[in-house]
Amino acid sequence: MLHIDLYGRTFSLHRPADLETMWEKMADDEYFADERIPYWVELWPASIVLAKWLLRHEASIAGSPCLDLGCGLGLCTQAAASCHARVVGADYEVQALNYARHGPPNYQPWTWLGMDWRKSCLRPQTFPFIFGADILYEARFFSPLLSLWNQLLAPGGKIWITAPDREVSRPFWKRILPESGWEFCCVFQEEVSFQSYRNMQISLWEISSQSQSRSRPG
Repeated sequence: MLHIDLYGRTFSLHRPADLETMWEKMADDEYFADERIPYWVELWPASIVLAKWLLRHEASIAGSPCLDLGCGLGLCTQAAASCHARVVGADYEVQALNYARHGPPNYQPWTWLGMDWRKSCLRPQTFPFIFGADILYEARFFSPLLSLWNQLLAPGGKIWITAPDREVSRPFWKRILPESGWEFCCVFQEEVSFQSYRNMQISLWEISSQSQSRSRPG
């Protein structure tokens, strides 16, 4: 179990093992089934930066429907729940959710949801806040995410994405996102050292749609 202390709040994350141990135990057929590498067992530095951002914006998200995409072990979902947001923690890996739901009872979300980004099961324009930590690590995710954001982001809504600088994700920011009609900017950066990660630079991007006239939420 991992215990993370942020701004006077302790978040507990349950997991079966670390990534290296889980990977060694995987059978070949498990890997080739949609390349299901168990990245969810790790707590990535981008999750810490996003969780801290949510806690600092408690007044904005309190009482609001929020969607945590690729929630993994659930740190950012717990952080949003601790701010009294009506948050949904969503992940493709149901196994991740089985561990995430064992977090502190006072930081449980509105619901945990197993969902394929390519097949949304949520009502359109539901969420004024959508966020995700380190979810742009493969190019095959770009198109499904853009489609999902178009479906689910409420008018005037914001998307917050935290990520390190990766070569694979640079086209998303430089070409794909602007060509798709989204406004975006890097609003925060932090250098994180956590466990085996040392001095990793994490950027937080704020994204909004310009496809229709929208007023930002307060």
